Amino acid sequence: MKTDRRGFLAGSLATLGSFAARGNALAEPGAEPETGVQIATYVADITPPLGEPLVFTCPPTKVIEHPLLAKGIVLRDAGGTYVLCALDWCEIHSATHDLFREKIASAAGVPVSHVAVQTLHQHTAPAYDTDAQQMLNKLQGDPPEKGLEFVEVAATRTAAAVGQAAAQWRSVAQVGTGWASVNQVASSRRIRQPDGTILKRLSSSDDPEEQKAPEGYIDGYIRTLTFFDGEQPFVRVYYYATHPQTYYNDGRVTYDVPGIARERLEKETGVFQLYFTGCAGDIAMGKYNDGTPERRPVLVDRLYDGMIRSVRKVQKEPLSTLKWKTLDVRFPVRTDGPFSEEACRKVLADPQAPFGSRLNAAWAMVRAKQDRPIQLSCLALGSIRVLHLPGEPFIEYQLWAQHNRPDLFVTVAGYGDCTTGYICTNRAYTDRGGYEQTESFVGPSEEVLKGALGKLLTDV
Repeated sequence: MKTDRRGFLAGSLATLGSFAARGNALAEPGAEPETGVQIATYVADITPPLGEPLVFTCPPTKVIEHPLLAKGIVLRDAGGTYVLCALDWCEIHSATHDLFREKIASAAGVPVSHVAVQTLHQHTAPAYDTDAQQMLNKLQGDPPEKGLEFVEVAATRTAAAVGQAAAQWRSVAQVGTGWASVNQVASSRRIRQPDGTILKRLSSSDDPEEQKAPEGYIDGYIRTLTFFDGEQPFVRVYYYATHPQTYYNDGRVTYDVPGIARERLEKETGVFQLYFTGCAGDIAMGKYNDGTPERRPVLVDRLYDGMIRSVRKVQKEPLSTLKWKTLDVRFPVRTDGPFSEEACRKVLADPQAPFGSRLNAAWAMVRAKQDRPIQLSCLALGSIRVLHLPGEPFIEYQLWAQHNRPDLFVTVAGYGDCTTGYICTNRAYTDRGGYEQTESFVGPSEEVLKGALGKLLTDV
């Protein structure tokens, strides 16, 4: 059924106003526990209305196959309160990422630095950079005008859910860890050939050469945290690294493979399920996905099976305190070639330029103009470390973090502030073939990011 966009937004904003009036329950005086750790869960519907543009050059929303959700947890002890949020959206950049964090922080009564917001990166969902879109909306030619009212609606709705989470605090005395292989789902998007060139293999492929190529350099394991109320599992959080989409670019809205597996498990078990996409910048399902609708349930079942097996032998440890560390990192801004201001302005001024090129030019100009540090964070739960990273990091960074601290159970969530685009390895910038390095808005950053990860894993 077609939804009137203006009526939808007006009704949503009116409803959300009443939510906001009672949305500061987390910040009430005396709310912090004197001892121990407590957890609360929240969920909000952030499904775009019909007609709302989706990611990149995909057509506007035509049908809602699944609702898109903002799901997360709020953790607190005597030292502070911290919020983790996973959005069933493709990306949020710069000011849009700030908007979500600021609204959530206000609802929770905490500093913005205590909030981590990541997207899952489904390509059947919105991607927003409000600064860049305002630039594009002034142009003539190909770029479709994209209203930004729904960004405010979704952020406000998410914050309202966080604010109401105080009604469901549960004590957490134990946290468990588990992991399992996920078979025939993830595969590398960059397969190095004998002559040194890169074979590109994206989210789906029916090319026999690409399907026969090796799985490549991946992290084949899903890692899971389980929070217990007594002996009862109350929340499970999964971390797995792959682009999550199967088939797309047809105007459908869906939370795709991870969302289907996640919600299936929550319905079956009654345990709140949360999923984060790891460092998947160069990882996708292309080896095992031919892009047909029939293939998606096969991939769902494989991920679901890994999720189930990851909690069969949970290693529990007591949880009495939380630690949280943030680090502001300045990535080198690209101004070379097509990223120069002159080149970007030329593309933006050309009404015949492809929309994708104009979009990238706007993103590059916003990034160069801001040239600001991006905040990374690490949550410590006993021997567990949860890293929250920006952009689309290569799998190298996730594996490096895990290998750097083999004494800890390290999980990684990527796709925070995606203003960086891909965060490649240094070698990728000199590779012959592949495309991620051509879509990265930051220069070689390997030493910068690995240095930050090492510091976070050491200091917290």
